[in-house]
Amino acid sequence: MSIPSTLTRTDHAMVIKADGHIIGHIQDWTPAQSRTVTPVYELDSNTAGEVVENVPGNIGGLTISINRFDLFSHKMEDVWGKKHNYMVMLTDQKFPIEVHEIWRTVKDVSIGTTETTEGWLYDGVWFTSLGRTHSANGDRITKVNAAFAYRRKSPLI
Repeated sequence: MSIPSTLTRTDHAMVIKADGHIIGHIQDWTPAQSRTVTPVYELDSNTAGEVVENVPGNIGGLTISINRFDLFSHKMEDVWGKKHNYMVMLTDQKFPIEVHEIWRTVKDVSIGTTETTEGWLYDGVWFTSLGRTHSANGDRITKVNAAFAYRRKSPLI
């Protein structure tokens, strides 16, 4: 894989793998996480009742949205590993998937080219939705959209 020579992160430097295999033809990869933050207000009749502290809550919303071109040889639901074989319904996924997001970049371009690799492991990944877009307009390419829920994101060592 060629390392781009730029200071801006571009998607050309990213690779998505599942079970050691590169997942290609991805158009959108959108990992997300969220949590609630609860404001604590002052309880004094002589003040304005302003927020005195924000208390972070539990993490949730551990999701990944993905859009990919569908291929005759490797449909979206079949490229994520051999653990679940052929999947027709979401309930056909019997085991979680392990997904790797790997970034290869060049740092310190002014001094020289130093290649670095940054990687993330998404563990306990399950399909939560899967659908296809068919259209007689535009490029007429069948596109697949899916969403995953994951248990944990951690650095690849």
